[in-house]
Amino acid sequence: MTNLQWIATEMKTGKVIADLPDLDGDSGPLTVKQTIGRYEQVTAELPIPTAPENWTRATLQGGTTLVLLQDDVPVWGGYISRRPRDAGDTVQLSLMTMEGYLDRRFVGDQVFTATGQNSIIQTLVTNYVVAGSNGGIPMRVQIVNGGVGTLRDRTYFDKDDKTVYSVMQDLSGVIGGPEWTIGWEHQTNPERYTPVLYIGNRIGSPVTAGMGANATFEIPGGINDFSLAEDFGASAGANDVMAYSSGQGDSRPQSPRQVLTDPDRPTFEYRYSPSTSISDVSTLTSHAQARLGQMFGGSNVLAMSAILDDSPKLGTDWFIGDDIGYQIGGYDSDGKDTVPSVPGGLAGIARAVGWELETSATPIITPILASADL
Repeated sequence: MTNLQWIATEMKTGKVIADLPDLDGDSGPLTVKQTIGRYEQVTAELPIPTAPENWTRATLQGGTTLVLLQDDVPVWGGYISRRPRDAGDTVQLSLMTMEGYLDRRFVGDQVFTATGQNSIIQTLVTNYVVAGSNGGIPMRVQIVNGGVGTLRDRTYFDKDDKTVYSVMQDLSGVIGGPEWTIGWEHQTNPERYTPVLYIGNRIGSPVTAGMGANATFEIPGGINDFSLAEDFGASAGANDVMAYSSGQGDSRPQSPRQVLTDPDRPTFEYRYSPSTSISDVSTLTSHAQARLGQMFGGSNVLAMSAILDDSPKLGTDWFIGDDIGYQIGGYDSDGKDTVPSVPGGLAGIARAVGWELETSATPIITPILASADL
């Protein structure tokens, strides 16, 4: 049986402060979430009567990270951003994944000429996240593939007030931009749990040609529930995209409209500003092309919930970013649909862009899959 355990660590060092065995959600089981390239938030509660004696330090807002261990291996972590208290005997905690800390650190004057995009991120994290006027956090940067990455020209000014997080999202938003996520590692001498920023052309592994996925979720089978969200709303679907930036008066930098022919839908336009202060039209065009690729066909996201002990194991059988197999429904021996909402069944391979883990007595894992073919 999988063992889940919460520990509190010093945000500045990663050193363990205390175990928090009774940490739970504010309105039921605590569910944590991880998504490629963005931060996630969750609210937890700690009962004071059973909390460790040093619970105030173990829940210090802005100074403590809570790390979830799965069989002693760190799988998730979030720093405490808020700790409102009242007359009750529980303390409420707002947690934010470490990607959120990147949005609290600002980029100074930096000029990159023909520099690999992965190296750009590595430099920014080293200069503005690991270091700081009052210290930073002990984050290691690991490039997982692609080497230094595609060469880019980028200039940043302190006066533009851009955070490390916004700059990383800007870089990821262009055609061929880098992907990134934050994981965790256990270190010894002294014992500590520290974040690792993984960067590369791709996070996770694709399925090898001619081979099946390393992990497959099925219903009927290990899955106890699923949801398929098909969305072509204003921010989800488009076949005509333009990217623009800030300008003066009647003039503003903007890309040409990027269009893909859709035989089934009329024109759906989407215009957006990927970032302020972009003056290069080719950069805006690259942003528009990337966003068009994401929005053409709309957003199709499949979430499959399974009992943790009865499903492929996160961190062993599959990782965030991996291609994962799915099988939903089909026909039984009498020719009837086993899942009526999906006539004939739905099967294939899609990418795990994130996951959720419900830390209840019977833990539930939910890979979040995205694919244009869903």
